Amino acid sequence: MGGRGSGRYGGLSAGKCHEHHSVDLAWLRRKGYLRPGYSGSVTWSRFGQKTGFIDYRVETDGLRLIYRTRPHGGDWQGVNEFIPFSMTRASFGGFRKWFLCPSCSRRCRILYGGARIRCRRCYRLKYESQYEPAFGRAASRVHKLRERLGASGSLDDPFPAKPKGMHWKTYRRLEALDEHLQNQWAVGIMGWMGRLERR
Repeated sequence: MGGRGSGRYGGLSAGKCHEHHSVDLAWLRRKGYLRPGYSGSVTWSRFGQKTGFIDYRVETDGLRLIYRTRPHGGDWQGVNEFIPFSMTRASFGGFRKWFLCPSCSRRCRILYGGARIRCRRCYRLKYESQYEPAFGRAASRVHKLRERLGASGSLDDPFPAKPKGMHWKTYRRLEALDEHLQNQWAVGIMGWMGRLERR
């Protein structure tokens, strides 16, 4: 799309989300671009080089996307596509807005570029963390949990002290989660090393 058609809709092998152009509803909302009648462009770049762009226009019930695509490396084709909005009730009142994927009608916040703009599931895309083994994901969660508590995130350090203002119940729950994840990481890494030794 725009300057690049990354993949084929309906036949794309599983890739990573961050490798594809995307249209993020939350980003558009933060920028104040979701007012009906508003129009603009989203431009993508990598290492300072423009890799693609897409024009859009906000309508009352959805987002109209105008872009070019080149499926299977063929001729460029113009696309004028309407992406409907869907509304759900938010937990603390009000409503939350979503995209409805034009192919599977799944609610989603982010749509990804290939031959057409579709959701992550339609393109079988995975998040970066999904490529990690289970014990690797456990270690990543430990890092994030410890950084949340103001520590370095290292698994080698003792569990961080309770931050000022945090309830003890919350702190004990996070401490138990940290221990569970540490055990999951330890069992996984030992199993992985054992498999290496048997090769």
